[in-house]
Amino acid sequence: MYCRDIMIDRKEVISVTDDFTLAKAIDRMELYGMRALPVVNYGRYHGVIEKSSIFEHIYIKRDVDLDVAIVRDVMRSNIQVVYASDFIEKAAVAFRNHRYQFLPVMMDDTEDQFLGIITATTILNILASALGLGHPAHRLTLQLPGYKGELARISRALYQSGVNITSFVTVSYEESRDVFSDSSVSVVLKFEGDLEAALTACRAQGAVITHVDRFEG
Repeated sequence: MYCRDIMIDRKEVISVTDDFTLAKAIDRMELYGMRALPVVNYGRYHGVIEKSSIFEHIYIKRDVDLDVAIVRDVMRSNIQVVYASDFIEKAAVAFRNHRYQFLPVMMDDTEDQFLGIITATTILNILASALGLGHPAHRLTLQLPGYKGELARISRALYQSGVNITSFVTVSYEESRDVFSDSSVSVVLKFEGDLEAALTACRAQGAVITHVDRFEG
């Protein structure tokens, strides 16, 4: 899945131009319940204007006048962007590393041709879908002794046991470094069917079952 597949198209994005006054930019944010807006002039992306940045300049730095200063005076141009054909993982990492309200999406092979935005909510919805939320099922958390080949063996064993897998998500991390790695692999598995048959199949493959639950959606 690519960024273009999950973005909100520019035709539906609320934005401002860089010559908006700060007062007018705040009015637009208030009208639509936004804390930040992309700055776009005739399809060209220039940056992001944030309500927090406006307030910082008005009340802390005291270097702008709300009715005189314009968006380009205080907008941020260092927000990370993604491109249409980037994998959605790139967007997920950007949200993990920064507290962005959204990510601007650019046309491939350009620097400023604005296509739309990706919101953090969209990424969370994809995660929720991958985890099988909304569908009642048995839920197992497995700790695997290794990684290569283990998922295939577990999947095959579960298939042979007659259960219907509805979600199969791996989580790999090092707690001490808070980065993804291959040192520890957990699997969150949801399925419909015989719980005891699934437990037997997983244990036969050497998986350590750390949690057994019933998820009701």
